[in-house]
Amino acid sequence: MLKLLQLKYFVTTVKSGSVTSAAKILYISQPALSKQLSLLEDELGCHLFQRKTTGLELTVAGHFFYTRAINLLNEAEVLKNEMVQFTQTNTIRFGALPSLGSYLLPSIIKKIRDTYKIELTIRNTTDELIQLFKKGEIDFAFVQDAKSVDHIRVEHLFYEPYVAILPSTTTLLDSVTLKKIFEQNLVLYKHPCDIRRFFEDFCKEKGWNLSVSIDLESNESIIPFVTNGIGISIIPQMVSKQITSDDIIIKSLGEKEFQRSVDFLYKPMNKEIAKEIVEVCRLYISENKL
Repeated sequence: MLKLLQLKYFVTTVKSGSVTSAAKILYISQPALSKQLSLLEDELGCHLFQRKTTGLELTVAGHFFYTRAINLLNEAEVLKNEMVQFTQTNTIRFGALPSLGSYLLPSIIKKIRDTYKIELTIRNTTDELIQLFKKGEIDFAFVQDAKSVDHIRVEHLFYEPYVAILPSTTTLLDSVTLKKIFEQNLVLYKHPCDIRRFFEDFCKEKGWNLSVSIDLESNESIIPFVTNGIGISIIPQMVSKQITSDDIIIKSLGEKEFQRSVDFLYKPMNKEIAKEIVEVCRLYISENKL
């Protein structure tokens, strides 16, 4: 019967290019590794390697087996990560976009922290969080503008408008429009970023030019840049509610299509806990009129 350890030995040998190098990586002796590879070939009834003076080369069977072995090892790792939910029943592993992780999740976690231990992972894009789902590294995620994904359920929570933030010295206020906002010197978080991508797609659809003067490394930097009159920006409404500076003016843009869908992702196997979390979210949304 094939063993995962044998698959690991085989894949490591192929990647390293020699038994000697693989043995060092695996912290076993070269004779022990050679024996395991021979046992694997005996088990399969075919040769996986052609042993030449220049090193090891895969046979046709070896190439086929290598591809399948990598897939099996990846699946085994995903399964191992998914089993965490059964060994740590009170632990919930959340993933979230930066804005949602900073401005929405604290209120949600506050309501469930007595029942669950929380682990939180922040990523810049929904696509990155979906990859963590597929690897079994998170159980739930708070994202935006989610599309249907195989084996992942999408629960829409609410629509959130974007708002403009301008320095108090601005002369735009009386005649500000969304189109005019996009023509100004914008201060935005750089790619990869779901919000930035939304703005670019929106402008492309409208046939507008997006004028970005500064790309920032962190969302937290946007507000100081605007405060100092270096540019203006567009941010989610929940972020703007945390602004207390008198040097910034918050302007509603009033366009229904210029908003994001805040969504909750989970796997069907976690539907009971997901239902509980969604109920907490909906109560918070209702209380805060989101």
